[in-house]
Amino acid sequence: MVRHYVKKSDRGSYGLDNIQQAVEAVRSGTMSKRKAESTVGVPRRTIGRYLGNVVKKPGQLGRYECVLGEEIENALSEHVIRMQQAMFGFSTIDIRKLAYDIACQNNVPHPFKHDKRMAGKDWLAGFLKRHPEISLRSPEPTSMSRAVAFNKANVDKFFTIYKEELDKGSYTAARIWNMDETGFTAVHKPDKILAKCGAKQVGRITSGEKGVTTTAICAINAAGAYLPPMLIFKRKRMVEALLKGSPPGTIGGCSDNGWVTSELFLKWLRHFAQNVKPSKDEPVILLVDGHASHKSLEAIQFARSNSIVMISFPPHSTHRIQPLDRTVYGPLKSRYNRVRQVDDHACRYANLTI
Repeated sequence: MVRHYVKKSDRGSYGLDNIQQAVEAVRSGTMSKRKAESTVGVPRRTIGRYLGNVVKKPGQLGRYECVLGEEIENALSEHVIRMQQAMFGFSTIDIRKLAYDIACQNNVPHPFKHDKRMAGKDWLAGFLKRHPEISLRSPEPTSMSRAVAFNKANVDKFFTIYKEELDKGSYTAARIWNMDETGFTAVHKPDKILAKCGAKQVGRITSGEKGVTTTAICAINAAGAYLPPMLIFKRKRMVEALLKGSPPGTIGGCSDNGWVTSELFLKWLRHFAQNVKPSKDEPVILLVDGHASHKSLEAIQFARSNSIVMISFPPHSTHRIQPLDRTVYGPLKSRYNRVRQVDDHACRYANLTI
């Protein structure tokens, strides 16, 4: 597909109105196909194709048909706008991945690359051209406040969307949830130690220079109740023994780098729905950040079908307004680090000889 094709011939320039006029004249018997060709200018072979119902979509000469179809593309356009209004703005990569997922899910024949699992740039250019209500926007560098993501405009927009959703139904504190991921490493951060004055370098032995990251997904509601977490380990296969000593109900998963993926987030959403049990009469609000794993088609469809209203925090602002970041993960990591330091101290004192 050529992204910016300029037609070089006058083929098909007679227009759809002339085609319909010629076809009706031949069908009614007032003209022959040869006479219609000389009078209206439409080739008789073209008239024959229309008379034989060979042409399924009139007026498509020289035009590429959109891969997903008009109905699906219109729904996709509405979905992009709706998600942007809920602070889930899609990047060009996100929308191309979403188009690929939709095509595969609906068994639509497509020319998209299976190895990249996303639609091409030509499809994106055509999609934006067919839907002028969507445009690719970038921040305006008009002031210093706009250069920083955490600003009054973004925060006000988030709370406006949040308030509108709260006004739709009588949400109780137990039905307003916040989830977030955080990483734990096997190497703790050393605290200050006593050392000789004037020493250029002061080191301290830890369990390793670079630790393996394990991700924890936690969720807490406004009433103070918490959900059993999900732990994501850096490995190929999940072993239940890894969850030994974890809180009851904890689930596990694995990824190549120990971070959350779209598949693992969907698994956590099922875990969330199974424990919280949202319904049409009692939906729940789930406040999340705008991580790419939260935007997959499967996760969004699952949330909608299970009465989970996901609202995203403004980008790069969770360190200020994300409840779990502000009140839970800081003390948790501090405590975790302190426990590892106590273990190191115990090892050193056991080998101390006076």
